[in-house]
Amino acid sequence: MGLFSRRKSEPKKRTIVGDGIDLDPFTSYDNLGWRVVNDEQDYDALHNETKHNAIARRIVHKPAEDATRNGFRVIVEDDPERQKMYYQRLHYDLKTTQALSQQLVYQREGGDGYITIGVNENDDADSSKPLDPTTVEKVHFIHAFGQNHVDKVLSNDDPLSLNYGKEQAIVLRTQNAGYKVDPNGTQTPNTPRNTPRVIDQSRYWHIALDKSIDDETGTSILTRCQDQLKAMDIALESTGKMLREFTFKFYKSDQLMEEGDADFKRDKREISQVLNTEAMAFGHSQDSIEKVATPTGGIDLLYNFVWQQLSAACGIPKSVLTGEQAGTLAGASQDVINYYDSIKAIQTNLLKPEIEQITRILMYANGDDPDQLDWKIVFNDLQTMDDKTNSEIFMNQANAYSSLISNGVLAPDEVHDMLAGQDTNPNPAMQTAGDSVDAETVKNIVDNYQKDKKRAEKHDDS
Repeated sequence: MGLFSRRKSEPKKRTIVGDGIDLDPFTSYDNLGWRVVNDEQDYDALHNETKHNAIARRIVHKPAEDATRNGFRVIVEDDPERQKMYYQRLHYDLKTTQALSQQLVYQREGGDGYITIGVNENDDADSSKPLDPTTVEKVHFIHAFGQNHVDKVLSNDDPLSLNYGKEQAIVLRTQNAGYKVDPNGTQTPNTPRNTPRVIDQSRYWHIALDKSIDDETGTSILTRCQDQLKAMDIALESTGKMLREFTFKFYKSDQLMEEGDADFKRDKREISQVLNTEAMAFGHSQDSIEKVATPTGGIDLLYNFVWQQLSAACGIPKSVLTGEQAGTLAGASQDVINYYDSIKAIQTNLLKPEIEQITRILMYANGDDPDQLDWKIVFNDLQTMDDKTNSEIFMNQANAYSSLISNGVLAPDEVHDMLAGQDTNPNPAMQTAGDSVDAETVKNIVDNYQKDKKRAEKHDDS
């Protein structure tokens, strides 16, 4: 066979292994861009991840727990007894706080959280029709549920409509109707409702995460943090492997390697027992022992980067995610303060309107007119202060109020209204600079305040 008749060898194919983003190394930098991601969410997979991934559960549950852990109060200014015996007690019996917390969990886990209210009305009502609060006779329950229970969300998408972007109703999927159990313990399944169940927007409340005007559903916080959670899983798995193989000893011995199987196993066992500690070992001149360790220099910088990425993605500081923050205002870092400000925004913008509407329905069911009562919803403090900070704030306020009254800036009635406006808050927000005073001085300030108040009530200027 001649030189020119020789078959040319086929070029070898190269296999390129990409990373999670799967960037083509032959693509120029100018042509790199955002790769469109599928918007569909697997709610069962998200729930499974929340249940089994500790960090994912922390991301989902932590803000929900913080926003509801200290509860709220229904303040009825002119009737504290009604406030305590009726509406605060009714919210407690209905477990409103637990329902709101679960709704926030659904919102963060699946992107959408719902709560619905079950009532008795004085006529034959249909859940697909608007709720008239004045016809409510009793409130039975407040239930939270997620997007996996919802088949359709009926919204107005007409930009020229007054109700543009507002939901009109939701359609629920057919669910398990439960079981009946007889005295013998036999379970008989209840017949589920076959027809679609429509709930009018006046009978439920819906909060969504990262939902724009054209989106039908919200986006899970886990979907947004998927890359960061994947990096955390890799870091945890890599750390476990390094700890398992962190250090070992390599024993070089020609004599040991040339022994028979029985002698080798015996000597290996004995030497291994000795070398498991830092004890001294003996051998021939040709024998050597080498200790091999996994290098970990600089790995803390990589882990800090992963934590920073995860914190930025989920909006929760690392110190809060890992439980390093003590929970008191004293010594709190700025990122922790910003986090609690975001929790207050959740309370004000998402939870408070729902609580107010539920409270109005409770008032109508109790025979009261909410428009005729002086009432409001107040959340308890998210954070606690140490005793020293509490005492300093109290002393400063006492000095400030006393100065305002003595200098004629405010009347005792106005100061009383200011104090009443704080809603018996144990940690009032108002702080005024002043010197520390002892207990006797505080008593004098309080006594003088009471005297000024009595003179003002009698219109006595003497």
